[in-house]
Amino acid sequence: MGIFVGAKILGTAMKVEDTAIDKVHGWGCTPTEETPAAPPSTANTCLPPWVTRGWRRNTLFCILVFLMILVFLNIALTLWIISTLRLTRDGIGPVTIIKQGIRLSGQAWVEDGLVASAIASPPALPITMHAHRNFTVLVKDPEHSEHAKLHIRRDAIECSGRTFEVRDAAGGRVFQAASDEVRVFADALAVDGAGGVNVRNSLQAPLVRAPPGSDLQLESLTRMLDLRAPQSIYFESRAGNIDIASHNNIKLDSVVGAIKIDAPNIIISNLKEATTVDKPQKSIRGKKVYQMCACASGKLFLAAPDALCAMQDNDTELCR
Repeated sequence: MGIFVGAKILGTAMKVEDTAIDKVHGWGCTPTEETPAAPPSTANTCLPPWVTRGWRRNTLFCILVFLMILVFLNIALTLWIISTLRLTRDGIGPVTIIKQGIRLSGQAWVEDGLVASAIASPPALPITMHAHRNFTVLVKDPEHSEHAKLHIRRDAIECSGRTFEVRDAAGGRVFQAASDEVRVFADALAVDGAGGVNVRNSLQAPLVRAPPGSDLQLESLTRMLDLRAPQSIYFESRAGNIDIASHNNIKLDSVVGAIKIDAPNIIISNLKEATTVDKPQKSIRGKKVYQMCACASGKLFLAAPDALCAMQDNDTELCR
């Protein structure tokens, strides 16, 4: 009995001593006689205890949470951009990247300039280029010097370059225009306008022909009409007449050859009649009146008014 009580009392004494040691500590856990200062009281503070205790840890947690929010926002924004632009591994929305270039499905709006080596539409589909004010196609070298330009405005189409060519489906030339000449390679050039063709300088053509049922008219309103050919000029009317009218004179001049009129009848109307006199006058004016005679070949020659329309026997050049 006495032994058990003594052990209990000893245990109690050891417990009291340990408690006293826990309450009183010095520098470096060395027991001292001075009592340490009491921790500040948190009874009057508005912040919870977990804020005031371990602020470095709380700050680190806040930074981590903020970074996580930024990461989630970036992921959401990236997904929104991908869904809006319809980004795929082949391209962006209607724009698809292929080996030959870029394929566009639908409509495309070009705000500034479009640089491309070729623009083509898919098979069996048309291509349309629409501009609000004007449309310009420009070809130039890296030194920014223009070679050719096609400018389409609201009311006009302008093309600038050295030559302008129009080709058919087989690649043959149909029309060519340059600063010095304009050529038409078609079989026929038809002008259906009422005003016809207005040529300021000259027109060179192998054949000028009116369409069936229409008249051919060559007219110069205020100046001269000149028809020239190095070999011959041929006029033909297969079912009608050829009329030549002049206000003053009509002159037919052949330098080397002759002027031939091949017709069964030759009619010269509206000739003046000379007054007949009983006695021949030998004035100078009277000597200018001659007779017109004709050879068997149709060649015309003049004879004196009082002579016979006959040639001399030794004259072989008159009716040749």
